[in-house]
Amino acid sequence: MNPSFSVRKIILLAISFTLFLTISTFCFAASISSSERKEILDVARPVVTAVVGQPIKFIVDHLNVDSNWAILVGGLVKENGSPVDWSKAASCNADLDNILWVVLVKADGQWRIAQMDVCAGEPPYWGMGYLWPCGVYKGLTEGERNLEVECHREHGNSK
Repeated sequence: MNPSFSVRKIILLAISFTLFLTISTFCFAASISSSERKEILDVARPVVTAVVGQPIKFIVDHLNVDSNWAILVGGLVKENGSPVDWSKAASCNADLDNILWVVLVKADGQWRIAQMDVCAGEPPYWGMGYLWPCGVYKGLTEGERNLEVECHREHGNSK
């Protein structure tokens, strides 16, 4: 066998595989319907409102769903769009970033909150590890690291 042919074939296969992985990350990521988005936000809203002590609207940066798990990451404003009065939220510090982090699980057809932080000073997912299905990490980064891609690698998935 011609050794240069084998090397070229291996390189071509490696490039093809890398291209496939890149495309599959975008093609197979779960999308969320507007009705499911509404369901998730409607479950989170009263709980977040109670913690913050005032009616709120969500600023959604990421809302990802995978295998009956959802992650909501964003911020909050009052219903009228003005800034939240963080002094009404006993456990929040107005001087921090106040990142919204909600993890939900769907059981028996209903979304339920599994974990929540309404005023995180830094993204709660930093250094957390991959506790949920990889698709919920779509768009989340830690520095230059793409958490969805890392999750797939850690779990032995080929994305």
